[in-house]
Parts: sequence; C-alpha cells; structure tokens
Amino acid sequence: MDGASRGNPGRSSIGFCIRNENGDIVKSVGKEIEETTNTVAEAKAMVEALRFCRFKQYSHVWLQTDSMLLKKIMDGIWKPLWIIYEQIEEMMQLMNGGNYTVTHIHRENNKLTDHLANYALDHGEIECQQFWHLDAQGRRLVNEDKFQCDTKMLKTLHEATFEIIDAKEQKQINKRAQQ
Repeated sequence: MDGASRGNPGRSSIGFCIRNENGDIVKSVGKEIEETTNTVAEAKAMVEALRFCRFKQYSHVWLQTDSMLLKKIMDGIWKPLWIIYEQIEEMMQLMNGGNYTVTHIHRENNKLTDHLANYALDHGEIECQQFWHLDAQGRRLVNEDKFQCDTKMLKTLHEATFEIIDAKEQKQINKRAQQ
C-alpha cells in the first residue's frame, strides 16, 4: 500500500494491491482522498487495504509498507502521531482476530502501489480485479516485480494471502524435515 501527497499537505491519494499466493492481482485500487499529508495518506491506504481484507474474510494477511513510521507504530515501538491516531485505532481493530504481519519494504519494491496512487491524482480513480485490467505501466510493474521474486519461494497461507520465505531459509526447513 502507498499514499501520495502533492505539496504535503496537498492533493492526496492512496493505492493498494491485494495479491494471492501466486502473486497474481486479486484487487488493486488507486483513488484520490481529501487534501492531507503523506503520513495521513499512507495510514489511510493501510486502513483501506485492511477493510478489503476483512470484508473478504482473509485470515492471514501480509501487509507491506514503505512507511517506516507506520511499521514502527504497528509494532508498538513508536506511539501514533495525533494526526493518524484514528487510523491506527481502526487498523488495530481490523487486525484483531486474524493473523496479520506488517513488514517494511523499500520504495523501489513498492512501485505498483505508488503508481496506483499517482495514477489516481493524474487520471482519476482506478480499480482492477486482475492483471489485464491495469494500464500498461501497471502491468509492466507487476511483471518486473514477479521477475525479481525468482529467488524467493511463496508459501500459501490462505487463498489470497502469502508470505515470502527466502530460498535459503526454505532449504534449512526442508533439511530439518528430512532428519
């Protein structure tokens, strides 16, 4: 998920993408929100992604954010900023009762959701249920992302959720299982 704010504060949008265990798109969204800061946009993107996962009753969800601030807040390391306190409270409620993991990723690994958020500001709302519904740039970003995952293995957790385990770690698990 990602948030964008032009002017910070300024015109803002969110983008999120839900993928299944194969990395295929289940839902991707980019939409403009009220004028706000980048921090608020990032938090609202996470709330929207969690609402969708909760609606679909996904019990195992892996959230990836390029916001170290959100990651540290969700881990309980930092206290929520007053400006996103309500969003943090809603995130905690939405995550209650499920298996949710929040990880930090670098911006270069978050290109699709960044694209979706910026697409919403430049061209209007976008909502897709599969790869072919994305614009050409979005499809290219998905293909680049899948190509970069060739050194990792996907382990199914639930119909539309997954976690990545490094291939080296998987070899160690397999070795222990054989003993």
